[in-house]
Parts: sequence; structure tokens; C-alpha cells
Amino acid sequence: MEAVTHAVNTINSPVDIIVLVDKVRTRHAILADRHNAQLVERCADTRGQRYNACANRTQASTLVFIDPLVELPAGWLAWAERAMFERAWDAVALTMISTTKLPWLTRFLSSGSDTLALSVKRQWFERVGGFDVEREQGIESDLLLRLAACNARVMHRAPEVSQATSSELRQ
Repeated sequence: MEAVTHAVNTINSPVDIIVLVDKVRTRHAILADRHNAQLVERCADTRGQRYNACANRTQASTLVFIDPLVELPAGWLAWAERAMFERAWDAVALTMISTTKLPWLTRFLSSGSDTLALSVKRQWFERVGGFDVEREQGIESDLLLRLAACNARVMHRAPEVSQATSSELRQ
């Protein structure tokens, strides 16, 4: 949550932080209070239903969904905000670079998705009906495809990877 709070401090817009947890515990509540976040206890619903429930808990004009198991590049949230509001993109997705997509890595990502973070304008999110409530996997990719089919301006961006890291991952 510290990384999210730091990222939030780099942008100009007000932010509601909503965190999905398996079970609300005292340490979660303490962290949530410290970072001004809301906790939502994970229910047995599909991932699409859980993410839609989080979207419904805020009236924000922009929704951001972050995979909890990845570390986002510094400044990504500020960059996404600029892309959406200064350059008029409707959705911005941070996606894995194909050279870093290793089969063993996808087992550890909670979503099984190539999308590490997704920022989307609420009006477009609602226009396409949000995430598919029937899906557990690939909900971000599905949403991005439906946005593009409705002529939303969607940008896919891969995180910056140094040459050394990139060559190590190919081996």
C-alpha cells in the first residue's frame, strides 16, 4: 500500500483506494487507516464480479485496477493520468513485454493476465458494462477488447526494461 500511496501523491486528482482482501484482519485495518484506503472482503464471486464491486464503491471519474503481485514502474500512475487527460486516451493498460512473459511467471500472477495495471475512464467502463461477471481469468484483456470494439482510444504500454534485465529474461 505504500507504493500505491506514493503513486497517488504524484498525481493531481483525488483518489479512493479500495483494497480487496481475503479476510479483514487487524493489520489490514491498520494499514488501510494509515493509507486512507477502504477494505473490501473478497467474496466467493468471480474476479469480474469482485472488480465491478470495487468500481461501484467509488464515484471516481477514472478507475485504476492494479495487479497486487507486481511492482509497477515508478511514475506509472502519473504517466497514465497525463495520457488520459492531456492526450485524451480513454484507457491505458500497462502490459507485459512478450520477452518477459515466461510460462512459469504466469502461474504466480493472480490474474493469469498480461495486464499489470489498467486505468479506464468511468464513462467507458460503464458503457461496455464493466468487467465480464462470468470470468475469473483475463478480465482486463476482455474489457480492453470490448473498449476497442466500441471505438474507445486504448493505449497499451509495456514497462521499461533495461537491456541487462531483458537479456537475462530471454535466457
